Amino acid sequence: MDIDSIIKKNKEKRHSYVSEKKENLTPKLKYLKGLISRFLIVIILVLGSLIFTNISEENKKLYKEYVLENSLEFTKINNLYEKLFGKVDMVKTPNKETTSVFLNTINYSNIENFKNGFKLSLNAGEIINVITSGIIVYIGPKDDLGNTVIVQGNDGVDIWYSNITDTDIKVYDYIESGAILGTANSNYIYLTLNKDGKYLNYEEYLSSI
Repeated sequence: MDIDSIIKKNKEKRHSYVSEKKENLTPKLKYLKGLISRFLIVIILVLGSLIFTNISEENKKLYKEYVLENSLEFTKINNLYEKLFGKVDMVKTPNKETTSVFLNTINYSNIENFKNGFKLSLNAGEIINVITSGIIVYIGPKDDLGNTVIVQGNDGVDIWYSNITDTDIKVYDYIESGAILGTANSNYIYLTLNKDGKYLNYEEYLSSI
């Protein structure tokens, strides 16, 4: 093999090596770019909130009413973010072959209207699975409903799971459809479905998903 052939072959190897490194580096750079963008957005939101609430007492009341006491519409915020900065996959998708499959419905023996939602009779300690994927936006007590977990679904529907215990999730966790949310605290739970200020029928909602 002559000198020119050897030089050409070495160039091809270097080019192939550099191209491979770039391909491996691109996803990491995208992830880092998305992480920095989200971090900066959080800083801007925190600073904006501090400035807004320090302007007047009225602003503090408005902030408490619409931000601290109500569920922010994370679905719309996420859609806006993706339009501005693009979609960044911050969480690896589990291998489908090793992912357990759950029913995305709740087994109950009786259902009746209760306040703005429904009371479902079932076995005490019954495992409660998430109906649709979404973000946990609230965990805590609600009047006449007991311990409540609110999941804001990807479809924009807030689902309240009330009288739930044994939850090991945190606010702002993302939870997949069918994943275990907790267990029934007694022989019934409460479900409340809300979208854009309107309460939905549980069985009709199930038939639409």
